[in-house]
Amino acid sequence: MKVGDLVKLKIDTGPLGFVLRIDKQHYGASTAYKISHVERGKAIRSNMVDIIATTADGIRDRVLVLWNATDAMGGYEYCESTELEVVSECE
Repeated sequence: MKVGDLVKLKIDTGPLGFVLRIDKQHYGASTAYKISHVERGKAIRSNMVDIIATTADGIRDRVLVLWNATDAMGGYEYCESTELEVVSECE
């Protein structure tokens, strides 16, 4: 995905928009402190951390999209890069 691409939301079939700006590595983290196993019914404390593992989504970009004005959604909106699907790429 790059500036000028035509995109749509993955969960929706309707609105189309143009990518105006991409803020690289804006959301998320690549690793996190995790607890590998906890018995059911036991309390979790911050000192119980025993592993450092990768996160499910990792680091994501924030994308500024100008939505089609004919849709009810029209206007500018920031979206996560994982929420968008590229319809056509600019040259």
